[in-house]
Amino acid sequence: MGTQDAGSGRRLPRIVVRPGLAVSVAIVTALLGWLTLPVTVPNRTGSAYFSAGLLGALLLVGVLVVADLARAWAARRAGVDVHAIQLGAFGSRLVLGRPPVPGGGFRRGPDEMVWGVGASGVGAAEPYPAEPPGGAAAPGPPAQQLDKSRSDRLDPRADAAIARAGLLTTLLLGGALTALGVFAPGGTFALAARVGLWVGTFTLLITLVDLLPSPRTPGGRVLAAFVLRRGGDPRRAAAVVAQTGVIVGWVLLAVGVAACFLVGFVGLWAVLLGWMALASSRLEQARQRAGTALEGVFIRDVMAPPPPRLLSWQTVDAALAEVVRPGALVAPVFTVHEDDMLTGVALARALAAVPLDDRDLARVSRVTIPLSAVPTARPDEPLAVVAPRLAARPAAGCVLVLDEDQRDAAGGPRIVGLVGPLEIRRALETAPARGRAVVAGFSRPHPPGR
Repeated sequence: MGTQDAGSGRRLPRIVVRPGLAVSVAIVTALLGWLTLPVTVPNRTGSAYFSAGLLGALLLVGVLVVADLARAWAARRAGVDVHAIQLGAFGSRLVLGRPPVPGGGFRRGPDEMVWGVGASGVGAAEPYPAEPPGGAAAPGPPAQQLDKSRSDRLDPRADAAIARAGLLTTLLLGGALTALGVFAPGGTFALAARVGLWVGTFTLLITLVDLLPSPRTPGGRVLAAFVLRRGGDPRRAAAVVAQTGVIVGWVLLAVGVAACFLVGFVGLWAVLLGWMALASSRLEQARQRAGTALEGVFIRDVMAPPPPRLLSWQTVDAALAEVVRPGALVAPVFTVHEDDMLTGVALARALAAVPLDDRDLARVSRVTIPLSAVPTARPDEPLAVVAPRLAARPAAGCVLVLDEDQRDAAGGPRIVGLVGPLEIRRALETAPARGRAVVAGFSRPHPPGR
């Protein structure tokens, strides 16, 4: 749904409700109405407990929506388009529009990204270009001038502003509900006060978890923006966030284990949070090392030849007879075309998986992965951008390389190559030969004589 923003005439973001929200509301209602409230506020009717539990669940959803509305307001102030707020099984998520592709160009996927899930430039395993003083473009041919505002990352400062808006909102709402629950009069209002106290405490707990400085958390985004303001570059900010996340993870693990022995099983929550922070930080450090090792390597340098073509109306039997030759290697992936138009890709294993008695009737289109599920890239892009795209859309197991300067028979960008895990692994293995020594997420040339 959409509503009108009275102050500016701009529409507030749509609120999209997923079926999973009903599951979350039911769980919270049961937790409050059947387990918590009967113990803390006894001698009430079952309908009263159910109504109070449902009210608490809806109140918690309202808090999350208000927090995302605050994030949407901060995003629009930073010039980021806000598409929707999604309510699902795991709470609410803010859906932002991707920044426009610099200088035009074709899109490499959906025009939306979910804030908090890969939307941040913090910790991205992509190299950042060196920019000379004064903001002038780096020397070199246009193909080697990378743009900091690529369509798959937000500006870290805008990202931090969005994070601060959400943190401040949940902190204020959680504190207000907790205070109301503590100071509300007893008697008739005891049940409502207990609901407010529970929702407020839970909201403050969410805020505390979000404040943990680890990759892809609001706290990590705020820390990255602080490092940038202190004169650091985005790579240093990402490294600081990841290293801080590792430290926080180990501290939480130690505190949680100690709490399990001294307090009780409540310490397992700290252990779980520590494990999550440590795992995400270690993964981010690995991504940073990989991105640093691939600095200076472009997709055109490592891409494999374009995959063989198949027609969507071909039968699987005819397609296999065409591409399988005795003693020759079978390509792992094929592009699928219909009337010269690229429609997707087909995997060799998917073609071979079609039953033998069905291959003379089944068409290639039956096992085609649509183009919308296949990541694409340009030849002049750095190789480090491939891994995040491949992880986001892994169905095809590869990235198609499209050249805008060349057109196919249908008028679309021509397929000039293919990049998959094998090409990325080869580039990583040859990093030392190119004079790259990876140290703590940064790269430096090997000293002479080594």
